[in-house]
Amino acid sequence: MSTTTLEVNGVDRAALVRAAEGTPRVPDLGTPMGIRVITAPADAMAPATTEDVPTGQTLEQLLALAQGSEAGRTRQLAEKIGALVAELTGRLEAEQAAEARRRELAEKEAKLTAELAALRQKMGTGPEAAAHRAAIRQWAQANGYAVRERGRIPRNVVQAWAAATGSEVTR
Repeated sequence: MSTTTLEVNGVDRAALVRAAEGTPRVPDLGTPMGIRVITAPADAMAPATTEDVPTGQTLEQLLALAQGSEAGRTRQLAEKIGALVAELTGRLEAEQAAEARRRELAEKEAKLTAELAALRQKMGTGPEAAAHRAAIRQWAQANGYAVRERGRIPRNVVQAWAAATGSEVTR
């Protein structure tokens, strides 16, 4: 059944009747701005099956397939993804190199710390040497030698201490 449309003051009379009956028709708003409606054959819109999805392929193989695609957007995405993968690879390699350098520096620092401790002990400037000098000063004061609280202990006092205690003079 065909109905004629009667418009009064720009309002469709049939729309008024449908609204009065409680079944308003949704107005056609057209296509929203920026959205294109593309129609395609029905089988092109069919969902992809598991046979259509490439499995077991590497990223490089997928990018090579996409770069050879007929679709411009697919080639563009393949190019973009390839650039992102290259940037990510570079960043990861830089992080790994920095981590290797940090480990190498930590090993060298530990080695130098051990060498410095050995040198300080040999030269008499480490904490053990300070306790050793304190013992010499205490002995010297108890045996009548004039020794200051700080500074170098005179050689004759160190030699007298070594002779009295049977110790070796290291310097």
